[in-house]
Amino acid sequence: MIGVYLQNEEERESAAEFFELFKTPWEFYRGGESYDVLLSTGECPPLLGEKLVILYGSGPFLFDSNHGLTVDSLRGGCIVHDGYLDVPLYGEAATFPASDTPLLKVKGSGRSAALVFNTGPRKVLRIGYNLFGEIRHLLTMGQPPEHATIPSLDHHIALLRKWILCAGIPVMEIPPAPAGSDFMVCLTHDVDFAAIRNHRLDHTLAGFLHRALVGTTIDFLKGRSRWRKVVTNWKAAFQLPAVYTGVMKDPWTQYAEYLKIEKGMKSTFYFIPFRDSPGNGKSPARRSCRYDISDVSAWTAPILSQGGEIGLHGIDAWNDVSKGKEELERIRQATGTNEVGVRMHWLYFGPESPRILEQAGFLYDSTWGYNDAVGFRAGTGQPFRPSGARRLLELPLIIQDTALFYKGRMGLDEDRALELCRAVIDKARRFGGVLVVNWHHRSLAPERLWGEFYRKLLGEIGKKRVLFVTAREAVDWFQERRSAVFVRNGAGVRVSVHGNGRPSRLALRVYDPRSIYVDSDVLHRVSGRTAEVSMARNALWGSYN
Repeated sequence: MIGVYLQNEEERESAAEFFELFKTPWEFYRGGESYDVLLSTGECPPLLGEKLVILYGSGPFLFDSNHGLTVDSLRGGCIVHDGYLDVPLYGEAATFPASDTPLLKVKGSGRSAALVFNTGPRKVLRIGYNLFGEIRHLLTMGQPPEHATIPSLDHHIALLRKWILCAGIPVMEIPPAPAGSDFMVCLTHDVDFAAIRNHRLDHTLAGFLHRALVGTTIDFLKGRSRWRKVVTNWKAAFQLPAVYTGVMKDPWTQYAEYLKIEKGMKSTFYFIPFRDSPGNGKSPARRSCRYDISDVSAWTAPILSQGGEIGLHGIDAWNDVSKGKEELERIRQATGTNEVGVRMHWLYFGPESPRILEQAGFLYDSTWGYNDAVGFRAGTGQPFRPSGARRLLELPLIIQDTALFYKGRMGLDEDRALELCRAVIDKARRFGGVLVVNWHHRSLAPERLWGEFYRKLLGEIGKKRVLFVTAREAVDWFQERRSAVFVRNGAGVRVSVHGNGRPSRLALRVYDPRSIYVDSDVLHRVSGRTAEVSMARNALWGSYN
């Protein structure tokens, strides 16, 4: 059991959310109780036999002066590492005099950012940053694009787990993936454009013609595109009159092709609720869409019959409760589903959005991601409860097609894009959570023609131990995981789970420090076994001593 002693009450929300993501036995410190591990963001309370004490914070603490420890410098915006994992820090961090065996070093300087002290029967780790301050930053502000590929929050979890094990203390954990899988995958599609024939002499049509005729040709001459793509785009441009007259099929109506590609995988489509509405405030006119969900009512049954999900591609829901309720009702009427998720059009989001979306009645939001990068804005692929919400979960967006390929964003060629996606997929495999992919509805069609790459991406994902789910299914699974409670039971810990009536796919994993060693952030079995036990719906007993 981990006891958590906080310096101030402002850290309570972040601490509680951290231990929903690192699902291990813990509680806020209670005087008179003994813990295997005491984690403190301030001075130490009275100790009763703890084997490991971890002091997080820039300090200075009384412990520092008692042990002749001086703070070399305080700095923000640095990266620390343990030889394997990089961890960007966004708050104030203390560095200490050089040590022969530091737990963490500041990258690029060699200064120590974490030290270990053996004080009689226990180990004390002095960590030069506030863990829960870092978690609060990641889940409210997020990481800048330059750190997008680093799952920083997952690295914080991995370091804490490693430090506990290295102190000879077992770790019990409900991993962030269903039993039998390393991670989950949500394939999602924002439907900004339902058909090109909806656009006549507007900026969308002009942009299409320019990119199809001029942009693709220039890319070919620069070696960035193949001749086949040039021919396909030119052909599509010159066939537009036949499309507008109904002689030829609309090339931008691609939902049926997605259902073929993703057969057996499931996916989530996000639809616009009202046409020709850019949104309130200062939203530019070009944010409006030339369709709404009533125009694509024929799509609903095929998507749902394949196990898919339909959610809202919101316009004003992010900043207006009443507008959010109106937009939500449009999706409910179209699908007959009461619980609906949302992703905002153009990823509009603000500090009050979680509270507003929850009050409007949404089950989850999946806006938290990048328009101009690929990776982990929150430092994790796990759904989390954003500040201001009590029930709503945020399902982070990880990979987005337009971020990869659009000029003015990352502008990658397909080889570099695939290399980047492979790296992100590998991190999802290592740390669990949900790999959320957004491949826009029109991206299979001219002038984008990103369908071949999408098939390659699905092939790369399919090589791993993954479970394909809709966004709502992923959120439901993590809600069940969040319902699990660890309770003291003598020398052991009782794990109780409030299920939904269906067989649970949660697992209980116990790491024995005598049978594993730590290499990078991966725990390998040397001898003995790491126990992973499927949990019953109501309760499971496990020892932790």
